[in-house]
Amino acid sequence: MDCSVVPYSLNSLIQNSSFTLSVDPCYHLSDQGCSSIVGNCNGLILLAGGDDSQVVNFCLWNPATRVTSQNFGDFCRSPRGHPFPDDLDLYSFTFGCDISTGTYKIVASYYDLDGQHTSRILSIGDNVWRQIQSFPVVPLHFYLGGKAVHDAVYLSGTLNWLAIHNEFDYDIKNLRVEQFVVVSFDLGTETFSQYRLPRDFDEMPPMMPIVSELGGFLCCSYFYKETDFLIWQMKELGVEDSWTQFLKINLQNLPRNYDYFSNEDSSDDEIKYQFELVPMLLYEDDDTLVLRSSQGSEAILYNWRENRAERTKLTTSSTIINDNGTSNSILWCSAKVYVESLVSIF
Repeated sequence: MDCSVVPYSLNSLIQNSSFTLSVDPCYHLSDQGCSSIVGNCNGLILLAGGDDSQVVNFCLWNPATRVTSQNFGDFCRSPRGHPFPDDLDLYSFTFGCDISTGTYKIVASYYDLDGQHTSRILSIGDNVWRQIQSFPVVPLHFYLGGKAVHDAVYLSGTLNWLAIHNEFDYDIKNLRVEQFVVVSFDLGTETFSQYRLPRDFDEMPPMMPIVSELGGFLCCSYFYKETDFLIWQMKELGVEDSWTQFLKINLQNLPRNYDYFSNEDSSDDEIKYQFELVPMLLYEDDDTLVLRSSQGSEAILYNWRENRAERTKLTTSSTIINDNGTSNSILWCSAKVYVESLVSIF
């Protein structure tokens, strides 16, 4: 796929939700020698590329200064007999900053359905991968192109995942609420902690809960009884009793032609958990919430004081070519919050 990053300011999005964007050629990922984005932190974006079957390498990119580092951190297939898996597609990579030293780190994690798991870490600048303690619980994953992806939330020097206790090959229909936890990895001490979800999360929702960052807080959101969408904020990171309900949105106040809880291609007795609604950010007056959905082609702007929602209608002037033909759609399911900075990549 011909991929490009398309920056768009929050202020512009709020003021004009229907707009055609111009794509700056310098934002094409292929021009950076990479094919995917691992994550962003402090204005730096970590890109990944290389031969997927043999090696993955990385580079740092600051779009604000238009500076890209040289490739580093080659992550190679393991030799026969090595304790690490040799299938690179089994690994998921995440990225953040150790705020105690200002060191940026990449975490590689691997889980399979047989319960095998391992984690490795690279401090950018050392260029040496080290084995570390594996996650004490199984990060909730989704599949993208046949690859398991554990999407982490970076916040205050930690990487955070929604995880499940005591299940590797889990069946969502048989999970219990007490199995869900937030697992948090401190990039400074390189140790894990676990936190329970809000106490009011006391019955299985119709779809998986979501962990994200919102307003500078760790956030947990989920659908409740197919009538509401709840958003909780952990006011003190790591303090379970600090979970506070931020919003309860009646689904009737959101766009109504979304089919939130069913899939036409599924059988009657099959439960689909494909739809996600993820709180992304708050506008500066805190009245408008931007949500992205797994349906991909648009975001939702929700004014919670007025119970009013509208869809974005952004397209690009550049044509993206993929296996299904051509498109100029914005992939909102891949959208990330990015704050510009002049931080050096070196």
